[in-house]
Amino acid sequence: MKANELIERYSAGETLFNGLKLPGISLVSADLIGIMLNEADLRGANLLFVYFNRANLTQANLVGANLSGANLSQADLSGADLRSALLHGALLQGANLRDTDITLASLLDANLIGADLRGADLSGAILTGACLRGANMRQEKKSYYTNLQAVNLARADLQGANMKGVDLSRANLNGANLKEANLRDSDLRKADLTNANLTGAFLTDTNLTGARLTGANLTSANLVRAQMSQTEMSGVNAKGAIMTHVVLNRANLSQANLTLTQMNHADLSRANLSGANFSDADLVEAFFARATLMGANLSNANLTRAELMSANLAGVILRGATMPDGKVHR
Repeated sequence: MKANELIERYSAGETLFNGLKLPGISLVSADLIGIMLNEADLRGANLLFVYFNRANLTQANLVGANLSGANLSQADLSGADLRSALLHGALLQGANLRDTDITLASLLDANLIGADLRGADLSGAILTGACLRGANMRQEKKSYYTNLQAVNLARADLQGANMKGVDLSRANLNGANLKEANLRDSDLRKADLTNANLTGAFLTDTNLTGARLTGANLTSANLVRAQMSQTEMSGVNAKGAIMTHVVLNRANLSQANLTLTQMNHADLSRANLSGANFSDADLVEAFFARATLMGANLSNANLTRAELMSANLAGVILRGATMPDGKVHR
């Protein structure tokens, strides 16, 4: 079927075109709202600026298709193959992208607000500047495995996104907005979160081993039991964060703002904490074995039963701090 025949039949009221073989077809700017093209072959199709609002494209083959600027709001793309597709600036607000293969696709500046991405594979995809506010990427069970390994989400807007259990290892989240995002139990090993906004984010039980968080904002974030060994966190702002039972051994937290944090039972062994501000922090039973605290501010901190014996305390400010033996330092 040729493009003009498809458009003519659609304009006449026909909407059911399931399973059509249309590789390489050009439908630039076509108005195809609500069309049904599930299991259609649209490989390499030119769908620039097409209107696919509420279209049914379930299990469609869109490998290498150009959907840049296309309107796919509330479209059903579940199970579709979008490998290497171009979706620059595409509108995917409220779209169903469950179990889609979006590997190596380009979604620069795409609008994915409220999209359902559960079980989607976005490994290697480029989402620089994309908006994913309220998107659902939660891994609810093993059958819905959302893969964002090595995905490029630099400067993406992920405020309030649900990414529980998602694999974001080696992802580029440089400058991303993750305010109040749900990242519980997610895999962020070796991810780049430089200058990311994680204010109020939920990172309970998250694996951030080897991640880079230089200059990140973790104000009031929840990092209970997070694995953060060997993380780069120099200059991070974690004021008021909840970090009980966090593992930060060998992490670099130099010049970090950790005022008012709850770090009871934290493992800070061998960590670089030089110049860090721990004023008014709760550090009950924190483990500082061989940590470097040179020039750190621990004024008014609660260090009850903390392990400080082998830490480097040169130049540390301890005014008003409750020491490991329970006595207040004068």
